[in-house]
Amino acid sequence: MKKQVLHRWFSAAGMALYAATGQVCAMEAMNDAELAGVQGQAGVTVEMAHKASMDRFSYFTNDNGIHLEDIRVGSASDPEGRARRDYELDLLNDGSLEIGLDIQDERVSVGGVSLDDSGARSMGAFWMDRDMDGFFRITPGGAGGSADGYTFNFDYALSNGRFGYRTNGHQLFLDDVSMNISTPEGAGHTLDVIDGAIQYVAPTVGDITIGAVRYAEQSTNIRGDQSALASMGSFEADFDFITDFEIRGGGGRQGAEGIQVSADTTLNTASFLYSTNGYGLLYQGISGASSVQDLRIEVGEDFTEEGRQGLAFTLNGASSRAEGNLSIDDIRLGVDAGTRDGGRSVGSVNFSWLYENQTINGATFANQVYLMAGGHPDAGDEGMRFASEWSLADAGLTWTTNGNSVLFDGIQSWGRGDVTVNVTGNEALGGTQFYKGLRVGFDGISGGYRMDGIRVGSEGSAEGAEVQAGAELLSALGVFRSFEFGNMDGQYTLTPGGPNGDGITINSDLYIEDGRIGSLTEASGQGVWADDLSYEGHIRDMTLEVVQNGLRVVQGEAWSTMDVGNLRVGGAEDGASFGRIVWQRYGQDSEMVITGPEGQEGLKLALTSIFSEAVGDKRNRFLWETGRTTDAEGNPQNGTGMQLVLDNIHTSDGLGAGNNDFGVQTELTVDVREADSADGLQPSFHVNTHTRFRELNVGRVNLVHNDGSGNSSTATALQGVSIQNMDMESNLNATPIP
Repeated sequence: MKKQVLHRWFSAAGMALYAATGQVCAMEAMNDAELAGVQGQAGVTVEMAHKASMDRFSYFTNDNGIHLEDIRVGSASDPEGRARRDYELDLLNDGSLEIGLDIQDERVSVGGVSLDDSGARSMGAFWMDRDMDGFFRITPGGAGGSADGYTFNFDYALSNGRFGYRTNGHQLFLDDVSMNISTPEGAGHTLDVIDGAIQYVAPTVGDITIGAVRYAEQSTNIRGDQSALASMGSFEADFDFITDFEIRGGGGRQGAEGIQVSADTTLNTASFLYSTNGYGLLYQGISGASSVQDLRIEVGEDFTEEGRQGLAFTLNGASSRAEGNLSIDDIRLGVDAGTRDGGRSVGSVNFSWLYENQTINGATFANQVYLMAGGHPDAGDEGMRFASEWSLADAGLTWTTNGNSVLFDGIQSWGRGDVTVNVTGNEALGGTQFYKGLRVGFDGISGGYRMDGIRVGSEGSAEGAEVQAGAELLSALGVFRSFEFGNMDGQYTLTPGGPNGDGITINSDLYIEDGRIGSLTEASGQGVWADDLSYEGHIRDMTLEVVQNGLRVVQGEAWSTMDVGNLRVGGAEDGASFGRIVWQRYGQDSEMVITGPEGQEGLKLALTSIFSEAVGDKRNRFLWETGRTTDAEGNPQNGTGMQLVLDNIHTSDGLGAGNNDFGVQTELTVDVREADSADGLQPSFHVNTHTRFRELNVGRVNLVHNDGSGNSSTATALQGVSIQNMDMESNLNATPIP
């Protein structure tokens, strides 16, 4: 009798089977030998060796489609072989259907992802290897004992996993992946249909380990041992969360077809560890909550005038929003990766956010991403492009050390433009130089950020404190009260491998135009402004690794130019101008080590800045220009005034040393502590700097006169200036003015 009931479950079991394994396979008739392996006593055991393929799988909304091409399932070790799957199906006494599974040596690959208007372009290829065992159980009855829904319980263990992404013959892959995911004891995922919407509640616990992130220049998917390839390091995470989804059909933003999603998630607890060469960066005591309302998913045209087609994720309706908070109880640098002991704490953080539509400088910004085929056009036909617009309407970041907190309050950010993703090699294609690794490119992005200021108080009381200045103390780290830019292009390429084994190597190029930086600004708009700003920066072979008690970053070679058209005091556009400032930088092997102060919480940065002697156009140079002529609209014209130029600035280890290893060394300690004020001891945002160098040289100091018609004359005021053995310390505390 039990077998007869079980046979009536087969159609449902087939669907559940593929949902449990996450695969799409073609069903094949069983021959006599295979049928002999089907045994039915308490249930049914199915043993199968399988290999399947599908030319195309498509999803359409409003007559627009996204297509998965060349889907294959087979052996992970043998391109022509079959994977092994064993299933045990059993109908339990409570009416539940339980499916046990054991998957061995399986590979699933997708040869490309395209859209209707992609042409030859593709998002690239994806592949996954795995062994997996566990069970999946379906029980009639949904949330709250509902008779019409279903409850799902599962417990899966994945091992020997690999997940790869390939474009144009280059691939990046996660190696040695293991994962355990299950429903908590006494709980289950529930599925119901209520008021025309799918209600899915998913409590989940688990952990994941990624042994390495590797790069390979191969046009075919990775097989066999690849441990000799360099690694970006390893990752570990564990988590316990619950998500409540509401999923509706009936329309996206551009038509009657599409998916509408709202979700609430509570992260009960989690931890995260990134490690290289035995030392780790550890986040522990992670918790938080998030809510997404009225997210639409469809295939449609993006927000640009070109109307490019993409898979759209839009959060731009009148009721759309995403908000939440995330707390990390302890951030430790340089722990022992095996035991998670040791290291130094930089304190705890809490971040809250609200994404919704907002108007900035007269323009409306929303939150939407369109995923398209094709990355950088010179890299080849394969890659991904994200047409993106973001609108962070309000956020706050609280940092707590030694029982005192600083809140960076009223943070807003906005922008739009394209982000491209490719896996590339060391080659010049179509006039563009590419580097080996995962390339993230920026194409025509405009945007910015700003914050109200900081609030300082004892732990838990910073939100009620007065807004004050103090964020300016972090300007040496590139953190300002506000920064806007009209256009940003460039790229960052991440390559596995550091200076001592595991780690990350970075090559980057960045171009910014029409920028503006605000410092010491007030609500009235008055402050110090770097206006009409342009920036060009390049980094070659910068390495990042976790070391004992810290995080170490070394720049192989870096050069940049920051050109501030007007340094203003007062209003951003009409404040009094000090003139034009140009600061060129060039150095090799500059270093930054980030750790915590010994014996207490906080942030300590040891910076070694090497100023190298000029090589061609790469140089350290400071230029100040005033008295420029103006055009018909009253705009100053660069290169038409009087210039003071400090040229070929460089460091050395001292007279006759012949080396340049010491550079300019700065120890920067940042924390939140109690400091003396007019009202006695008060919590304050504290920054201590200790700077020293052995020798700082200026090749020459020139005075350049431009007559406004293209003619100039140069007079050298000083030749060969040297400043030796400087040692300077400053101690700054930002507290509210009583």
